[in-house]
Amino acid sequence: MAASTRAVVTFTSEPFFWLICQHRAVLSVFVSAFSLATIQAETPETVLGRIKSAVESLLEKPQPPLFVRHLRSVLALSEVEVQKLRFATTRKDEQSKEVLGYLLNIDHGLHDDGDKAETYLKKGRRALTLAGLSKLDGSLQYCTVGLPPNFDPQKPYPFMVGLHGAGPTIPLAYVNFTFSPHGENERAPREIVSVVPWGRGNRGWRDDGETDLWEAVAEVQSIATLDPNHWYIQGHSMGADGVWALVQRTPDLWAAAGMQAGSTYALPVQRGLVANAAAVPFHIWIGDQDSNRDRIPSSQEARDALITVGAKPEFVLSPGVGHSPRGEDGDRQTDWMLTHTRKRPDHFAYIADTARHRGVWGIQILRPQGVGRAFNAMPQPDARIECWTDGPTVRIETKAVPRLSIDLGPSGLHLQGMVRVTVNGKEVHSGPVPSAPIVVNEP
Repeated sequence: MAASTRAVVTFTSEPFFWLICQHRAVLSVFVSAFSLATIQAETPETVLGRIKSAVESLLEKPQPPLFVRHLRSVLALSEVEVQKLRFATTRKDEQSKEVLGYLLNIDHGLHDDGDKAETYLKKGRRALTLAGLSKLDGSLQYCTVGLPPNFDPQKPYPFMVGLHGAGPTIPLAYVNFTFSPHGENERAPREIVSVVPWGRGNRGWRDDGETDLWEAVAEVQSIATLDPNHWYIQGHSMGADGVWALVQRTPDLWAAAGMQAGSTYALPVQRGLVANAAAVPFHIWIGDQDSNRDRIPSSQEARDALITVGAKPEFVLSPGVGHSPRGEDGDRQTDWMLTHTRKRPDHFAYIADTARHRGVWGIQILRPQGVGRAFNAMPQPDARIECWTDGPTVRIETKAVPRLSIDLGPSGLHLQGMVRVTVNGKEVHSGPVPSAPIVVNEP
């Protein structure tokens, strides 16, 4: 337990999902950080009062706008959790102790180096908390964003999305981790921008949890310049399951993907979408002592399925390691991922199985003419597109596709000059790359 505790309270601004693996370990962290007598003498309300006073004092001074947003987000999320305790009808004492531990850690961090803008914006030693109202339902949601040292909003950076595993159900938990004490052997932050969405906690990165993920990505895009050819996605346990599903549905976004103690449960191999991700390099890590014994064969299934479609995944089975990777395991995976650059393949196929994700590399499946927007929320039969590019020639074959949009430009197939396009043997374009996508009805 001691090693696990040290891992959780050691934090840098980079993705930290592999450090947050078991909810039952959370409270032990705070027992180690604060004496039991201290915790018993405090209440969530009194600690919240100190946090509010510290934040308001900081806001009275000139601060960078991004740091102001962070401080207000931390305070708002803290206030929400304390207010929620007033309405708790079950496990109230347990929840109160948990929230108290989180608040104590935030309070401690605000009196360490968490009260200085340069900690986040210049040194990259802690992650910002950025909250906002969800466009889905107006609820308060948030993500944590790590910036590199000497962050320059105009400089293009590699971008890492980190998906956490199943863990604490109280949102403040992940905010609290960003205020934890620095480790003695803390590694210098990498030159990357990272985001860890909350994703509604344990929602499995589906439905509203996935919506929150994409809103978090948009949030980062609004404050940083991201290199589109160096986007990466990495997750642990439930987060790795999310990586497996998301990359198959959005393969054109990622230069590489990393799974830790993951599985194929979120999108079974039998659904037939693995070929969608054939061009995305995968690093799959699993400990050979994982207590979830079905995770090892499922990780192996993911590896074998990728090999079957022509991919060459990196597979690591670590001897003597359980469900949670060690720090060095996460570092090796991240280092491996960062060596890869996104590149559009000359030949790719894509099966669309959801209304949310309807295409790849600028080729999008549209709803039929005359059908309202409700079509996008309805179940649809799988639609398939396959594309071959050979210099200025583009050949597309489709199945069960009612309408098609083809973007030949920099936001799609990345073509230039004169281009000839055929869809199911019929020429639909011959000439310069148009400024707008080509729409093909009933291909």
